[in-house]
Amino acid sequence: MYRSHKGFTLVEVMVGLVIGMLGTLIVAQAFTSNEARKRTTTSNADSQANGAIALYMLERDTKAAGWGMAAGSTSYSGCTTIYAYCDKNAACGGAEGALTGINFAPVLIKDGGNKPDTLTIQYFADPNVGSSLPSGSTVVRKKMALPSSELDVANPATCSEGDLALVSQAGNCTVMKITEVQEESSRLQHNPGLHGEYNPPANFSNDNGWPKYQAGASVTCFKPAVNGPIFRKVYSVNTATSELQRNDNSQNPVVTNELVMNDVVDLQAQYGVAPANSQTITSWVSAADAGWDNPTPANWARIKAIRVALVTRSSQYERPATAGGTCSATTSLATSWGAIKTDNYPSDWGCYRYRVLETVIPLRNVIWGNI
Repeated sequence: MYRSHKGFTLVEVMVGLVIGMLGTLIVAQAFTSNEARKRTTTSNADSQANGAIALYMLERDTKAAGWGMAAGSTSYSGCTTIYAYCDKNAACGGAEGALTGINFAPVLIKDGGNKPDTLTIQYFADPNVGSSLPSGSTVVRKKMALPSSELDVANPATCSEGDLALVSQAGNCTVMKITEVQEESSRLQHNPGLHGEYNPPANFSNDNGWPKYQAGASVTCFKPAVNGPIFRKVYSVNTATSELQRNDNSQNPVVTNELVMNDVVDLQAQYGVAPANSQTITSWVSAADAGWDNPTPANWARIKAIRVALVTRSSQYERPATAGGTCSATTSLATSWGAIKTDNYPSDWGCYRYRVLETVIPLRNVIWGNI
């Protein structure tokens, strides 16, 4: 008996394979396109999250600027001329002679020009220790015979051996290292030599006209950092690696170039400045403005806030629309107070997506202390 055999011909099989391959290509194309959109969306979200976290950390450290200086202390706000010395000890800078770069402003902005700014936050007590007591203040009872003479004070208990003292009167301020506290005689010694790295030899202070403080001069003592005189946290952007980094001398050993956040390409900051003896900000100034590249003592207490902008970049590279063309994913970057300079960004910087995050940070210790 005859039995027929049913099946596919070679032509039918080949047509089926072609249809299957076309379907696979369509699905693959759709998957690739969807995956690219997903990566773009995810990287955008990541850049925004990175910026928010980085800005939160920076804001938290900045709000505590000036921590440890006694409220209303005239030592801080009364300085116009600073006298300081280092005996080559690494703790005070490693060079022998007068220290001319001491600046007690609560925050310092270093202008980066077309590059990111650098933000230095300063404290008079360890910012990592919440129980750290503010600095103690007392006054001089008897005129110093020489600039190197011991301090006869009203209350020596406000200072401890190893403290730094900021002695202030009539605009003059001297940084001293307390080497001995004589409670019975109410005197503070600031001798040079071992453990007195900030104290010059008697002939140095005498020959260079250092002030001899009279009765009523203010004496404010505070704890020094490892490589003092005061504690600092420094935020900067490594443009080669697109990382926000932090240096922190409140740690021992000192932390250098600690990674804060990836994919941060820029940091810009400005001072919020109030008139003398006022707490109301009337102007915003850049570190590039005249007189603000290194704020003078008269301007330290005028800094009541800063405003900061961080620029974060997505990790997803987006190719130009045409081969050999130019990316235009982002054509301009700006804050509410000015454009971001992109002159020194990489040539292909437009092939990434960016987020600009900004905030205003009040310096609460300066404001609350009425400094």
